[in-house]
Amino acid sequence: MTRVNGSGGGTFPAQLRPVREVTPAVEAAGAVDEARIFAEFAKRVGPDAAQIGETSPSGETNGQFTVDGAGAMVAFESVRRVEASFTYRCGAEATSGVARSWEQSRTGIMQCDAKKPRTEDVVLEVKALAC
Repeated sequence: MTRVNGSGGGTFPAQLRPVREVTPAVEAAGAVDEARIFAEFAKRVGPDAAQIGETSPSGETNGQFTVDGAGAMVAFESVRRVEASFTYRCGAEATSGVARSWEQSRTGIMQCDAKKPRTEDVVLEVKALAC
């Protein structure tokens, strides 16, 4: 968190720190065709889903940020986590698991002392971790 003084706002440096990573994967209780399951999952999630092996952004927005007002500011970077449960059948055997990925990478600036804070999940988490 950084305090920006002056009613006209200003510029502040931000050094982001990783809180967690989202790694695209297929997790199952037994043996499954991970590539096939992930391909089907990605098809349903849409073309923006990160593929297996693609890491979520981590501190790529470090640098200077400019804001219009004064206050306690936090810069953040986030992705939207997507996941789905599945059951994989091979003959008489059935195995359950979860496919997960991320999409919609974004950055933002949050004012910790704003009178009307935004209520998106990521903003609430940023506030709890950094303000």
